[in-house]
Amino acid sequence: MARFTLFIGLCLLFAGPLHALELHSPDIHAGKRISDTQVFNGFGCQGRNVSPALSWSDAPADTKSFAITAYDPDAPTGSGWWHWVVFNIPPSVTG
Repeated sequence: MARFTLFIGLCLLFAGPLHALELHSPDIHAGKRISDTQVFNGFGCQGRNVSPALSWSDAPADTKSFAITAYDPDAPTGSGWWHWVVFNIPPSVTG
C-alpha cells in the first residue's frame, strides 16, 4: 500500500477570536498510518473505504458552521487528491 497521508483541516467559518477547538478521531493517530479500513478499495488499493470517525469540542459560542476537508498529497495524480470537502455543517453538530 502506498504511503497515504491524510490531512484533515477543520475550519470555522465566520468564527470569532482564536479558540481552543479540539478535533478527535479514534481512527486517526498523530504520526501513524491510517488503517486499511480507511483506505480506498480500488486503483490497486484493497481497503474498506470507510470514512474515519470524527468529533470535535470546545467550539466558540458564536460559531456559524464548520467545514472539513481531507487532502491526500501522495495520491498518484501528480497533484494530490481531495477526498472530501464538506461544508455548512451546523454548529450544533459535534461529529
